[in-house]
Amino acid sequence: MKKRLCKLAAFFAALALLAGVLWFSNALVGNPVSRLLAARAAKSYLDGQYPGAGYQVESVTYNLKSGGYTAAVISPTSIDSHFTLGLSMDGRVLWDGFHSVESGWNTWERLDGEYRALVDTVLESPEFPYNVHISYGTLWMEHEYGEPWPPYLLFDDLELDGDYDVRALGKACGKIVLYVRQDEVSADAAARILLETRRALDEVNIPFYCIDFVLEHRLTEDGRLPEGDVLVRYFPYADIHEEGLVERVQAADAEARAHYAALDAESDKE
Repeated sequence: MKKRLCKLAAFFAALALLAGVLWFSNALVGNPVSRLLAARAAKSYLDGQYPGAGYQVESVTYNLKSGGYTAAVISPTSIDSHFTLGLSMDGRVLWDGFHSVESGWNTWERLDGEYRALVDTVLESPEFPYNVHISYGTLWMEHEYGEPWPPYLLFDDLELDGDYDVRALGKACGKIVLYVRQDEVSADAAARILLETRRALDEVNIPFYCIDFVLEHRLTEDGRLPEGDVLVRYFPYADIHEEGLVERVQAADAEARAHYAALDAESDKE
């Protein structure tokens, strides 16, 4: 009898352990049944909400934060028509990310990615002669901040799946972001780097409208970044030429510091 009770106890303990593992696994990665319900619900929703569009559910993944699922939706005929759906564990559609398609966001994101890839071929190349810390190119999109920022793309002006000349867009509203670390940190050194950056991009016909550039000291042996740098914001491509460049860099550096000091002062008031 005692032996039988021990076997039963071990059996129920194993069941409890299995239930715990399944519960923990469900909390982390979901379960196949709920995933299937979510996939079916997503397909049914797409057929009803966008009849004739031919949208396909590419994948369904568990969302640990919400405890539900996210369905990635694509179109076989439209490169910019992709979005996500949020679904509950029982297969209800909670939100629809189609706005990224109709707003022009996806089109901008595609063009921005193409421009960034062009810039990367230069600034991330081993032949670029500087110790680059951060670098990328972006097509400046519409903003809501009210600063006198560079010309930018309006989402409403972008055509879904439109075929655009990315280099022309770069000339109109492309911004380069570049952080360089080296021993010499001065306006003269910054001017030389700006000239070299423009030359390197010009050689392969990658235009830009302006650049955010920061010249920093190298990190110390214990990983600290020494104080003192040169920074310019929205420095125009047209201003990157040798005559008077050092003075323009000095003025832009002073303007940038005044800008950030004003922001800090406003933050301290809050």
